Amino acid sequence: MSSKIQEKIRKFKGYRISFLRHIVQILSFVAIFGGTLGYAATVLVLPIRVGLSNPYVIVADAWMLLEIMLALGLIPLIAIASISLFALVSGRSLCGWVCPFGFINDVFGALGRKKRINPKISYSLWKFALFIAGVLLLIDVSIYYNEVMGSSIRNYFGDFGYAPSTFIDPVTTIFGLLFWYTYHDLWPKEFVDYFYLPSSFYWRIIFLIIVLLGMYFLPRFYCKTLCPLGAIMGLGAQVSLLHVVIDKSLCDECKVCEYVCPMDVPILDFRENGRISSPQCILCLRCVESCPKKAIKVKFR
Repeated sequence: MSSKIQEKIRKFKGYRISFLRHIVQILSFVAIFGGTLGYAATVLVLPIRVGLSNPYVIVADAWMLLEIMLALGLIPLIAIASISLFALVSGRSLCGWVCPFGFINDVFGALGRKKRINPKISYSLWKFALFIAGVLLLIDVSIYYNEVMGSSIRNYFGDFGYAPSTFIDPVTTIFGLLFWYTYHDLWPKEFVDYFYLPSSFYWRIIFLIIVLLGMYFLPRFYCKTLCPLGAIMGLGAQVSLLHVVIDKSLCDECKVCEYVCPMDVPILDFRENGRISSPQCILCLRCVESCPKKAIKVKFR
């Protein structure tokens, strides 16, 4: 980072939006796990990553609901509607403000090294996540088709038959697998018994550790590279009604906005047409609050 950018950031004092966002994230985390406070589950389906197997979660994870319904031979209309509606209206804003695992990403990012990557690489990572989402959806649709045709293939996928994404999903490992092992006291009483746990258990723990390390060294690592739901939401985010705009008449291209962006969005690349239509933008509004010239604003079209 250049000394010019460092100087501009030092002069910047206002973090009111970030403070508000963190408050919303904490309150959302508590509310989503409202079962711990005695609240019952709701019919609310949101495009956030929290899984479905935790009994204390009072909302439904749209991605996980989509997979499970397809595995049961049902058309997941409500899950598709939730993902489409939020993506087209507010882009990936729920990723930045509400998603519980997004909040965990931010916590690890704050504790970590805050390493940044080239915006072009960040965009390539989104395409990689989109590819993963496509592969998973192909598997899901194949399971659905065979289920409808009466020739179920769920058993071929073992423990992952009802939700293939859990094979590479740290979300359900934390909120589901580890929760149930602790909740039902399933942990081995003798050290030797750990060698007899299912191989899928060890794979999921190893993958979780890899993701946590990634989040420590790279802000929003999971959101950028692996989240299938975020990748799909990014498609709608590029044309969503709620978006961020940049006024090129005020912008002096100091690049402060790009430095503070946790998703490494190349904000200045969108300077000419004004609309920051990146599939990686989670509308955290760090760019809005950090711009020394107040050239960036949030707009609802």
